[in-house]
Amino acid sequence: MANILPFKGIRYNPEKITDFSKVITPPYDVISDDERENYYQLHPNSIIRLILGKDLPGDNDSTNKYTRAADFFGSWRNDEVLIQETEPAIYVYAQEFTLENKKYTRKGIISLVKLEDFKTGRIYPHEHTLAKPKEDRLKLMQSCDANFSQVFAFFEDNDCKVSGILNNKGGPNTGIPPEIDFTDIYGVRNILWPIRDKEILRELMSLMEQKPLFIADGHHRYETALFYRDYVKGLNQSAKDANDNSHSPPDYLMMMSVPMNDPGLIILPTHRLVKNINNIKAETIIDSLNEVFEVKDMGQDCRTESLMHELSKNINEHAFILYIGEEEKRFYSLKVRDKAVLHKIFEDEFSEWKSIDTGILHGFILDKILGLKAENTSKSENIKYLQGVEDAVTLVNEDKYQLAFFLNPTRIEQIRDIAIKRHKMPPKATYFYPKLMTGMVLRHIS
Repeated sequence: MANILPFKGIRYNPEKITDFSKVITPPYDVISDDERENYYQLHPNSIIRLILGKDLPGDNDSTNKYTRAADFFGSWRNDEVLIQETEPAIYVYAQEFTLENKKYTRKGIISLVKLEDFKTGRIYPHEHTLAKPKEDRLKLMQSCDANFSQVFAFFEDNDCKVSGILNNKGGPNTGIPPEIDFTDIYGVRNILWPIRDKEILRELMSLMEQKPLFIADGHHRYETALFYRDYVKGLNQSAKDANDNSHSPPDYLMMMSVPMNDPGLIILPTHRLVKNINNIKAETIIDSLNEVFEVKDMGQDCRTESLMHELSKNINEHAFILYIGEEEKRFYSLKVRDKAVLHKIFEDEFSEWKSIDTGILHGFILDKILGLKAENTSKSENIKYLQGVEDAVTLVNEDKYQLAFFLNPTRIEQIRDIAIKRHKMPPKATYFYPKLMTGMVLRHIS
């Protein structure tokens, strides 16, 4: 079961930090080098100095960006730039944003969650992870003994009981002013209310006790927390210790959990660009696609609005838009015509992928037609992932890429259905928007 707990969060002191937008940043893994430098210049107490430090000349095993992060973390607490709650709380975190001229609010709870192994527990991933980011995050945790950002998960709330608490007992409808309220660089309003009422906390813990959790963002940080738990306990524990049911702080991780039916739980599509395909011929690609897809020529001039409208008409089908560059420069609409043929094509290793658009793209089009093996696409230099339609078309027109594939977003229930079977999705199958900001709440593990 996925146990949640309140905790004594560490937060920026409003008496010393008057503008939270200058110290709170997006997650470390979406920040470019230029953006990192901007955050460094914006404020001396920016969370960037903890989550994404700089490598400096002369760094070694005892002095480096991780030890500097630990020094900042310690000095900021000593100087009361960061202050710890005097009593445990669970935090309601809301984000208000506009997308395609429509306003949304996404609400969830930040709490501690009992770590569980992916193979046996009721916390389910949907992504493969890479070794290098986990090594980086582990060194940071070992130096600082802290969670600086929350892993993002979602859960089923069919009876809306948790949503009811978020809306009526721990959010804007309570009449209690938030303790953090600012608009970030993306125009997203970020709001935080601590819940300290013991009765409400008990109700939340009871409601969440049996709920599986599905990781949306933060797979590397979750796996790092598992490594850190074992690191702290020691690799050479006795069998008695290893089977001890008692729990210590490293057994828990800071997590943001959002109801699956929250109207603000938005997933954006991530499109694909492809290059370095030898002997590429448009007619050969189209002929191969005709085996499975109904292919419609959309011409050479396809505006973003038209392209996305064409995709949205087939939101419940398996459909793509293909843009072929070089001399062709034509758009094609692809819609699966014969699912039976498609299912026969998929090998057992990727059998679950036949039910999702990204899986069909990677497991059939990229693998079988273009020769980019599906098991290697997460590390392939031949594929670029991006959200912008116009940016993708421009890169193809500039001959930096040969092909572009445009997709509909993955649906939330598709993530749940694949994850609960303990299968993984193709790389970049999801892009949850907006990203959770880092620095809303911190946690010292010990």
